[in-house]
Amino acid sequence: MSEIHEVRLGDCPICGGKNTLKALNHIHEIPYFGKVMESTIICEKCGYRNADVMILEEKEPKLYSIKVEEEKDLFTRVVRSKSGTIELEEIGVKIEPGPASQGFVTNIEGVLERTRETLLMTRNFKTQENDEESVKKIDELLSYIEEVKEGKKPLTVKIMDPFGNSALIGEKVKSRLLTKEEIKKLSTGPYVVYYPEEETE
Repeated sequence: MSEIHEVRLGDCPICGGKNTLKALNHIHEIPYFGKVMESTIICEKCGYRNADVMILEEKEPKLYSIKVEEEKDLFTRVVRSKSGTIELEEIGVKIEPGPASQGFVTNIEGVLERTRETLLMTRNFKTQENDEESVKKIDELLSYIEEVKEGKKPLTVKIMDPFGNSALIGEKVKSRLLTKEEIKKLSTGPYVVYYPEEETE
């Protein structure tokens, strides 16, 4: 089952275009995870875009992890909402949600490609600054990513979401509930975690 709905949202907050903002909502079922809506907001005038992934069923705050050890592990599905944090343990990379973060559905290979592109951009800046030490460190990370893709090096991939809207989906994936302490340490992007039992009388 797959549905696409277009919704007119009115004027664009970026360019002021009159009634140029629309949302494309793609609703589909992801096996073993449930019903998901991928929403993309687009301005037809200036091209502004913003994307998110919303889970249409209530989920618990969870941590998913997988150890990537061979090429087939790269095809593990990654569902990342605006409130999800991705951690690539062995290379020390953490992709945290911020005010402008976007949700996406991809696989681990796609996450590694996004990471590689960000590292290459950073490398260009550091090269211009003649920061040889940072360039060397980035080259080591890029080399490690390539070896992970070739199945020569292991990589532990984790995704954590206090709202349960993100997941790793595959045969080798392990999952558990996040503790309240872990939730408090996570960045939640544009969202707020509310603890009703901590209200003061």
